[in-house]
Amino acid sequence: MKRSPLLIISGMTAVVFLVYLLFFSENNIYKHRELNLKIKQLDENITKTKNQINNTYTFEQLENDTAGKLEKYAREQLNLQKPDEDVFVVVYE
Repeated sequence: MKRSPLLIISGMTAVVFLVYLLFFSENNIYKHRELNLKIKQLDENITKTKNQINNTYTFEQLENDTAGKLEKYAREQLNLQKPDEDVFVVVYE
């Protein structure tokens, strides 16, 4: 069984091209793996943040409200204040 040289050359070219794409190109397999891990971590951070917000207000309430609930949430959770006001934090023992 004789193989044509054109078939052998095209097969070798395809193999070399695949190796180049998987390991040596800008978008190699390692970069895709790294980016997928980063996406997973960012999705987890988004979920954590939404859960923290949901403890007090729903995410939709804060997202749709222009200033009221978002400002109240920031004041309560982060102890923020306006420049001309005093805030007293009461600590129960």
